[in-house]
Amino acid sequence: MATTDVNHSDTQLDWQERAVCKGQTQLFFARKAERPEARARREKKAGRLCSVCPVQTECREYGRRNHLYGFWGGESEEERHRAGYSLTAPIGVPRGLADRSEAAAS
Repeated sequence: MATTDVNHSDTQLDWQERAVCKGQTQLFFARKAERPEARARREKKAGRLCSVCPVQTECREYGRRNHLYGFWGGESEEERHRAGYSLTAPIGVPRGLADRSEAAAS
């Protein structure tokens, strides 16, 4: 989770102030050309923070509702995609799977 101004219809973003991860955005967003092994390690660390966070549910819903990249509320982009929440180009989702999911939604 990281604070962002994606959807201003969320008037109650005070949950972001209570997030355990506040100020640690490097764990929640991939670096350019991040290798899969590095991504897995980074997301595991992020997941540990999320697992003890009092606002995990709000964070996850915010990431889903706004179709965000990154790791939100203990959920990776791939996990959100598998749960039926779309991203423009989900990272970590094999192209064929992304194409089939889009076709099924049509």
